[in-house]
Amino acid sequence: MKKIRIAFSGIGAVGGYYGGKMAAKYDGSDSVEIIFIARGRNREQIEKNGLIIKSGSEEIKCIPVMTDENAFEIGAVDYLFCCTKSYDLKSNIEQLKPIIHPDTVLVPLLNGADISEYIQTLLPEQEVWKGCVYIGARLISPGYVHKFSEKEQLFFGSKNGDRERQVILLRLLTEAGINAFVPEDIDERIWKKFIMISTAATITSYYDLPIGEIIRLHYDEFLALGNEAASVAAAKGIILPEDIAVSSVEAQKMMPEGSTTSMHADFKKGGQTELESLTGYIVRSAKESGIETPYYNRMYDKLKAI
Repeated sequence: MKKIRIAFSGIGAVGGYYGGKMAAKYDGSDSVEIIFIARGRNREQIEKNGLIIKSGSEEIKCIPVMTDENAFEIGAVDYLFCCTKSYDLKSNIEQLKPIIHPDTVLVPLLNGADISEYIQTLLPEQEVWKGCVYIGARLISPGYVHKFSEKEQLFFGSKNGDRERQVILLRLLTEAGINAFVPEDIDERIWKKFIMISTAATITSYYDLPIGEIIRLHYDEFLALGNEAASVAAAKGIILPEDIAVSSVEAQKMMPEGSTTSMHADFKKGGQTELESLTGYIVRSAKESGIETPYYNRMYDKLKAI
């Protein structure tokens, strides 16, 4: 029987956790093969000692079938989970073309509202699904992922995609102990997650403060960002709950003390950030739809100058 080959590109917090859970489940399997596409010290550590996932008091060691950044050595895969940052996506897709064959399905788990559409412009003939995750996790050091949230959820799917293959992937994920779902309306799930991530990333980066301090000192502005983002979603025909802005902000109260966003962390490190996909996307979309977004505009302008 032909093995189902599943690759995870970008072995950070998200790719490391979900890829690691899959690798642990299907270690030695005759039917499923898990491949990590990693680089640098992360790859070296995983090849040497495996990937360690810490969740609560439990630690699991995961050994993928392959850990490689040379796509020519990997060969074609059936499913490709894209878990890089949005600013690395284009170059990452170019590097991965040798493993993408006509039947490969791409499943992005990046932060952003239009990630799948962007990948489709790069690979117009390819089947690209949509996906998002709810998880609190960090790559603490090379080869070591810490999941600090009690719960996690992974949503994926495509209205026009191969339904049988969605069912197969859902089964493989759930058998690996992952809380995976194929919702009726994946766009609604994408936007619910996007509003939560976009608002938090924007305001923590703007004020250079952790989420708890933002809620305590700038709650009204946090809420205003949520309402502006919801207006953009509505203009795109995305139907969301009326209280989406409030629920998005309130959900952030569950984050551990001192928690911040990955974009804020990237700004503090002085490296590349997801500003254009998380903040700039709302500003540009609002302008196209004739919607006023003064809070987003002010914060985007300052962050872009940085």
